[in-house]
Amino acid sequence: MTHAPIGAGAVRVTFLGTSSLLVRDERSAFLVDGFLSRPSLLRVAVGRIAPDPRRIDAALARCGIDRAEAVLVAHSHHDHAMDAPTVARRLGATLHGSPSTLQIGTGAGMAERSMRRFRHGDAIVIGAFRILVAEGVHSTPDRLPGMIDEPLRPPVRASRYREGGAFSFHVAHPDGTMLVHPSAGIAPHSFDDLAASVVYLGVGGIGRRSAREQRAYWRHVVTATGARLVVPVHWDDFGRSLAHPLQPFPRLLDRGDRALEMVDAMSTRDGLRWHLPAAFETIAPFAMVDDARD
Repeated sequence: MTHAPIGAGAVRVTFLGTSSLLVRDERSAFLVDGFLSRPSLLRVAVGRIAPDPRRIDAALARCGIDRAEAVLVAHSHHDHAMDAPTVARRLGATLHGSPSTLQIGTGAGMAERSMRRFRHGDAIVIGAFRILVAEGVHSTPDRLPGMIDEPLRPPVRASRYREGGAFSFHVAHPDGTMLVHPSAGIAPHSFDDLAASVVYLGVGGIGRRSAREQRAYWRHVVTATGARLVVPVHWDDFGRSLAHPLQPFPRLLDRGDRALEMVDAMSTRDGLRWHLPAAFETIAPFAMVDDARD
């Protein structure tokens, strides 16, 4: 799989593992999730976890970014929300999320003026970007449902990071439109009225679902939006440091191989382009769509 040069489009997206993305154009920047610490799965299972400032600073330095307008959190599990307050403070950004995510921000010492609660249907404007918040459902099984109802002050058990609602983000820019759908939950007809030329498609857990459920998931996200480019996210083992190449989870924990086989088969069937991103890889997604049309 090849892609357009980074400079070929105004909008650039850098993949930071799991479903963390840095989205920017010449004037503005925002992040989705910003989970950069990535504690080991053993620590997640039996220990207490907290943001790792060194890993966060190293990742942001590698991206070459020191300012952003916002950090948008898809849901409040640790692999999405744990680092978001630290990243927001490092970048002078506003933290946007559910009430549960804002409890994480409060526990991290963020001021109320630096946080914004969002709801389904809210629009967030960041420079030339207009971001529509869409509430959906978490992938199955959701092992940590529920809300965070008091400030969360790490280090804490990973089980304290309750889901708090699962959200996707429809991003509109003069260059094009894309849907960031981090969690592979099937919510029929959620995106029927949202056109997107690019979908960042969460595939965590979908490899363990039946072929019928996989087809339904694809239909209600990719087909519904009319996407021409699919970029899988949440395909990697988030217990491995970003200092190492990304790898899928061990098969006992997930079937990422089957998830990517689904993406390949469905893309081939529908005549779409797909691209599997590496850590810190930056692409110009709308330019890739334009190239595919030529």
